[in-house]
Formats: sequence, structure tokens, C-alpha cells
Amino acid sequence: MLETLLKIAPIISAAASIGTLCIWAVYLQIFVGGHRRQIKPMLVINHGEGRALNAHCLVTNMSKEPVHIQSVVAKVLADGKTHTAYITDAEDIRRSGVATGWQRMTRQGPLQPGTMVDMGTFDCILEYAESTAIENGGELHRKLDEQAEAIEIIILGIYGSEDLLIGASRKFDLAKAANGAGLRASEALTRQITRRQERKKLLRELNEQL
Repeated sequence: MLETLLKIAPIISAAASIGTLCIWAVYLQIFVGGHRRQIKPMLVINHGEGRALNAHCLVTNMSKEPVHIQSVVAKVLADGKTHTAYITDAEDIRRSGVATGWQRMTRQGPLQPGTMVDMGTFDCILEYAESTAIENGGELHRKLDEQAEAIEIIILGIYGSEDLLIGASRKFDLAKAANGAGLRASEALTRQITRRQERKKLLRELNEQL
């Protein structure tokens, strides 16, 4: 019996070592996964103060570290066409006379963890997109807010040691009603732009606007 145990002892030892290695590999995967979830950027785009076009577009930083908002893009789908407007320069907010401080000058700026920033109302954003489309030679048969079917808000920012812009987007459908258009989010959650190829594309588009 003893001789048999001595013969299979190396096998038992090797199996125990492999088992221990597998357990540590699982723990390492759990630890790395949890660490990545903690450090990855997370922005939430939502609307507040109702569902009409005068509702405010709100952006919340749910990341562990601050995010510097670098650019804000509005893509408006109207009459089968997509009108893209870079609305970082807060001309519409200045005209409204609501915001004070740096927020009346630009939508850029640092956003601390767990804090929220008001990007202005959706009707002002649509007006901004309309003026941008006209400036770029776009043909609009009537006001953009009257023919808009959906609006997508894209936030581009700088986060920690990321070597590319981080981003988030959320699309809102515009439902027509007798008392005016109403907002309805197309998806329950904000889409985080994490694919490297998409982030490079957005960076190229942003560079073209400089």
C-alpha cells in the first residue's frame, strides 16, 4: 500500500498543483475583471424636466475618475437625412441667458465622478443644429424641430491615461403629438463607445472640425 502511494505521489502532487493553479487563475480573472469595471469610463446621457422638447439634456459621470468633456455632437435625423452639428461652443445656451459662468461659454470642461452637467434644452440643440445645417449649405424645407424624427447626442471626452477619446451616445426618438413633439429614449441605457476603431473614427471627424 505504501509503495503504491509512493509511486502515485508525484501524480497526486502534480494534480494538486494544477488544481491550485486553476483556482488562482479564476481568482485572477475575477480580480482583473472587477478592476477593469472600476476604472473604465462610464457616462450617462438622459433628459430631465419632462419629455417635451424643452426638456434638458443631462450628462452624468459615473466613472471612478474625472472626465474632461472635449466635444458634444448632435446628429439629427430628419426627412431621411442626418444633420451633424458640433455644439461644443454653447451659442444656444448663451442666447437663452440661463446658464452662468463657464457653462454659458462652452460645453467643454471637467466633470467630477458622480456629478452631472446640463447640456441645455433639446429644442435649443435642434435650433443650433438647424443653423449649422444652413451654414453648411443644407436644404431644409421647414424648421428642423418640425421634421426631426430622432436626435442622437454624442459626448467625447478625455479620461485618465486613455490614449484615445472616450465616448458615449444616446438616441432619442421624437414622437409627434397634438401638443408638440415628445422625447423617448430609443434604448434603456447609454451606449458606451469602447471599440478602438470607432473611437479613432470619431477622433478623425473631430480633427476635421478644428
